[in-house]
Amino acid sequence: MAYLTVSAASIRKAHLIAGLGALLLAASPALAQQAAPAAGDAAAPAAADATAPAAGDAAKAAAVNWVKICEKVQIPDPAAKDPKTAKPVDHGFCVTQQERLDGNSGTILVAVAVREDDGQDKKGLLITVPTSVIIPAGVHIFFDDEKDEKKVIGLPFQACLPSGCTAQAEATPDVLAQMGKAKVMTVVGVNIQGQQVPLRIQMNGFATVMAGKPVDTAAYVNARKKMIMAIQEKIIARQQAARDAAGEAAKGLVDDPAAAKGAATAKADGAAPPDPTAKTGN
Repeated sequence: MAYLTVSAASIRKAHLIAGLGALLLAASPALAQQAAPAAGDAAAPAAADATAPAAGDAAKAAAVNWVKICEKVQIPDPAAKDPKTAKPVDHGFCVTQQERLDGNSGTILVAVAVREDDGQDKKGLLITVPTSVIIPAGVHIFFDDEKDEKKVIGLPFQACLPSGCTAQAEATPDVLAQMGKAKVMTVVGVNIQGQQVPLRIQMNGFATVMAGKPVDTAAYVNARKKMIMAIQEKIIARQQAARDAAGEAAKGLVDDPAAAKGAATAKADGAAPPDPTAKTGN
């Protein structure tokens, strides 16, 4: 994938990009609560889990991957002559997204979203990846098994939050058409070791969900909380199991006075404690 080589020009361009703009996570407190993707390297709770209206078999199949959320936020009146004295007005937007978590750690793997704002013809494509990436490299995306370098799309990073770094570009009609017909989107970032890291997003049902009605936000947030709690409980259970194992190992040393004495001496000398199960020679 030589077309992902980062040029000096692209680095300069990435450094010139600034501002949060239409970033998904900064736009709404309600959506910020949903920043983390779903458990087990799988899609976040989607339409079927959030009591969204179904639209036939295609929507049911897509429900496991994509979800559409619509929100209203207060922004200064863009029509006001003086922004400093502008009164707040409602601004609506919708996001069609798929988010994924590492079920073993709860950290973000990848999130893809298309944002539509009331009164604006242009749509935004936002992709969030873990923070352990080289910022100037941005991310690149392609669809299915694309081999044409000219069809690879580059997105510069706009900002990094604790939940991940977000890249953004315009979701043009051509890009949306590709997203609608593709089976897989591959998102490629560059980690801090300089290695390209491909992340795959299943595209089934994207167009159907985006064209359909949004889910019930409250139900979706509730389903999300349950999923995040399940991840946290699994992490806590693993940590407890590790502590229990360490406790059992320590108990075995205490039950064996010779081993305990050897462990204490080794600790004082800065050496590793002896293996109580090791056989000794004559």
